[in-house]
Amino acid sequence: ALLQKESLSSSLVLRSAGGGFRSMNTVGASQPQLWTYFASHRDWCDHLLFYEGGIFVQGRLGGSGSWQLVQPPASAGSLGEPSLQLQLRWQSTPHRSGAGETFCETLHRLPAKGTHSFAGQGVSLDCVGDNALPDLASNPAPAAHAQQHSPRGLLFSSVGSQCLPVIRDFWLADPVARDFDVAFMFYKEDSSDVYRDLGALVGTQDGADLQHSPGMKWPNFVKWMQANGGAAAVAARYDYIWVVDDDVRLHTSEVSRLFTILREHTEIEFACPSFDASSDGVWRYFDGHDPRYKLRYTDFVECTAPVLKASWLCNPGFARCLQAVRTGCFIDFCFFPAAGRREDAVAIIDAVQCHHPPRGSDAPSEMRQVKAWEDHRDDDIYFDKAGVPRDWYWFRQPKVFGGIPAE
Repeated sequence: ALLQKESLSSSLVLRSAGGGFRSMNTVGASQPQLWTYFASHRDWCDHLLFYEGGIFVQGRLGGSGSWQLVQPPASAGSLGEPSLQLQLRWQSTPHRSGAGETFCETLHRLPAKGTHSFAGQGVSLDCVGDNALPDLASNPAPAAHAQQHSPRGLLFSSVGSQCLPVIRDFWLADPVARDFDVAFMFYKEDSSDVYRDLGALVGTQDGADLQHSPGMKWPNFVKWMQANGGAAAVAARYDYIWVVDDDVRLHTSEVSRLFTILREHTEIEFACPSFDASSDGVWRYFDGHDPRYKLRYTDFVECTAPVLKASWLCNPGFARCLQAVRTGCFIDFCFFPAAGRREDAVAIIDAVQCHHPPRGSDAPSEMRQVKAWEDHRDDDIYFDKAGVPRDWYWFRQPKVFGGIPAE
């Protein structure tokens, strides 16, 4: 898109020909670095693509996971320095039996070839071209991908004409406390005063993006992801993504706290904040705040405000769910089976409470003007067409498996 400079509220922003606004200091706007290796495994051969944010994907087979370079400490009496390790934590493994299981694999650098070649039990990796992973012996600064870039979350929302008080007074209320990026897709008229004012607000803050795109939240999220380099690029840039409705109220510092808690509990793949006592919604009997707990492990979090571990964007099974989802109906039942039905993979975070206000005549639901609530159930045809198993997405009674007590 052609870009032109425009002054809004004494701040410089970029406005695209398509009508979007992006802060010039958007964190993570540059494309992540990529290293390509060819893997010869005892069971398969494929390219592995390593992104600097710590995500790797298989080029053809579709597996994915996280990676880390580790220099083990020398043991007493040993001669020389132990071999550099490339640790792979496979999250999606469609090429092997037990495809829903997570497992780890450790490969060792071949000293004569630097980081151009690694080998492990039944597998070898060889760099394609000259761009190899950083050698920690000659460049100790990037000791692991987690040290190259501090973790950063993303708040994504598809927003309408009633969104400005939520964004301004809650999500972006404290720029100093905000350690996450935000991306908004405005689905109402781009000629509106709200879109103009929201563009001015975005222009004052780093790591903020606003584009115009009619449509519902989940299709707009997929559209935004594709426009920002695709699933692997987004997963390399962010560790967690909060895909939240535009009327859910949570202060800046609490959004940051939500991400922090999830980083402390890496077993959790999908989550949501708890909802306070005055929140509206059909699932509040289940995900309402429980003061006894820091978090509760469950098999269901509603599509209103879920947090995704970003690496799931690269998972072929979950990608089919994103391909299918339209209104949000049914995708919330997919989180638990997508994560292998582990009883610690999905959680309600009671340590964080958000507010989802009731809808009245003074603030009617704009999404229900697009599609009536009772018609959301028709989305099942898209899940069937995408090949999502029916026992993934069909209704079941949610349950809680246990929890961590409140501190």
